[in-house]
Amino acid sequence: MEGWISLHRKFLTWEWYDDTNTKCLFIHLLLSANHKEKNWRGITIKRGQLFTSIKSLSLALGMTEKKIRNSLKKLQKTQDLVIQGANNGTMVTLCNYATYQDVDKTKGEQKGKRGANEGRTKGKQRATNNNVNNDNNVKNDNKLLIGLRLFKNDELYIFDNFKENFIGSKYENADLEYYHEAVKNWADSSGAKKRDWAATARNFMLRDFKDGKLKTNKKILTDEQYEYQQWLNAQN
Repeated sequence: MEGWISLHRKFLTWEWYDDTNTKCLFIHLLLSANHKEKNWRGITIKRGQLFTSIKSLSLALGMTEKKIRNSLKKLQKTQDLVIQGANNGTMVTLCNYATYQDVDKTKGEQKGKRGANEGRTKGKQRATNNNVNNDNNVKNDNKLLIGLRLFKNDELYIFDNFKENFIGSKYENADLEYYHEAVKNWADSSGAKKRDWAATARNFMLRDFKDGKLKTNKKILTDEQYEYQQWLNAQN
C-alpha cells in the first residue's frame, strides 16, 4: 500500500486521543481508507471509505472483537465515522477524511503565509512574536483539557461496560444499575466532563456509604474487610 496521510497537531486534543484502543483503530482506518474512488466486487468504495469487517479489524490490530465494536460505537457517537452493514462486510465512511488528506490547500496556505511574513517590518515581527506567545499560552491551556469528555462519550455510558468495570472490586455488590443511572442523570444535567468517570461513580457510592444510604444488592465490605476477604480467597 502506497501514499500517506496528513495528521495535524490538533489531533493531540482530539477527545479520544487518550483512549488507546479507539485512537489506534481510528488511525488504522485513516491509513486504510481509499484516497480515491474505486470499485471492488461490484461495490463502489468512495474516497474516505473502506470495506472491512469486525473480524479483519480485530486481526489487524490484535484487539478483541468486543473492543473493536466498543471503539466503533464511540467513533459513531462523536460523528467521526458512519457504518453501514452489508452481507459480506461493513462499509466504514470517515466523516472528516479530507481534513487528514487534503494537503495541497494546506501547503498553499503555508507558502502564502511565509511570503507575507517575509514582507513584514521589524515592528510587525515583534507583534507576531507576541501573538505566537499568546497562541502558546492557549495551547498550554488546551493541554489541561486533553482527555476530558462527556459521560455519553465514555465507554462506561454503556451499562455492561460500567458493570464490568466494578466486577471484582469492593463495589461490585452495590446496586450498579442505580448508580449508573445516577451518574448518567447528573452528567446529562450538568454537562460535566471528566477524565475518569469510574472515579466519579465511586465517589457517588462512597458518599452514600458514608451517609449510610448506599444502595446495595448485598453487604458492601469496608477496606479492611475486603482486603481480608481477598487474603482468604488467596489461601484457598
